[in-house]
Amino acid sequence: MSKNVAPLYPAIRLRLSPAQIAIIAPGIEVITRSYKDHLRAGTSKLSYPFRMFPPARGFDRGTFNQPLMDNFLCLGKRLKTKTKSRKSMQMDTFQLRASVFAIRVYIDFVRRLRRQYRRLGLEGKARMHIDDRSFTQLKVKSQPVIHSLERHMKRANLALMTAVGKEQYTELTVAWKQHLRWMRLHVAYCKPWAKPNQNLRKQQQQAINDLVQMAKRGLNNARYPAPEESRLRHIIQLYARYARGGLQGLWTVQFMLANKASFTSTYYLAQFVIERSKLKEF
Repeated sequence: MSKNVAPLYPAIRLRLSPAQIAIIAPGIEVITRSYKDHLRAGTSKLSYPFRMFPPARGFDRGTFNQPLMDNFLCLGKRLKTKTKSRKSMQMDTFQLRASVFAIRVYIDFVRRLRRQYRRLGLEGKARMHIDDRSFTQLKVKSQPVIHSLERHMKRANLALMTAVGKEQYTELTVAWKQHLRWMRLHVAYCKPWAKPNQNLRKQQQQAINDLVQMAKRGLNNARYPAPEESRLRHIIQLYARYARGGLQGLWTVQFMLANKASFTSTYYLAQFVIERSKLKEF
């Protein structure tokens, strides 16, 4: 085995049939191609649309791990779909886990293609597993391969734990899970995007308007003058951003709007404004 494609971690020996390789390799190819697009353009067609649908503050985007990514790319170099004989290989636990991940990604990828074809009114091609019969066969054939890889994974886990110890094994496993999440979101996101809500902007503006009015009532009750309209609106927008990020606890925008007439709600908003303004009591 050449040095540049050897497993990075303690490996086990196993044999893969041409049929198993034909199930594993396409998913690895999809992820590898998507990763190259990510390196070239900073994003990929299989990336979560962070700009269009920004997640909440504190959302776990995963952590990229270059050694684990290189280990994954090395696996792709060793697996070719057009092999006609059983292939003896050495694979470490993370390559086995990546293989299972790749199989599932490819199923999701084909499902994504099927949605696109239906939307465009095109007929699928059997060789791409897009038609119903081929897609069903792909899912059925994938399960025994996943089960086989998971059995090998138990031996690989033991080999790694024996080599590095339980503590480092746990650290590596955590690093893999974080890297796996990064791959899911940045180079292997095949889920359909939610349809943008055409009225979302209007709803958000109305929510700010309502919160501004609540803040004015709360300031009046506390005997404070309201800041200039633009300044007050800016502070309330800041509050809404903090609330969406979970920084206001139970005092979410939805809770406030559901309790517009509550003295406690208006008082809370007023205090948020007072703390960020130079206001003097009447």
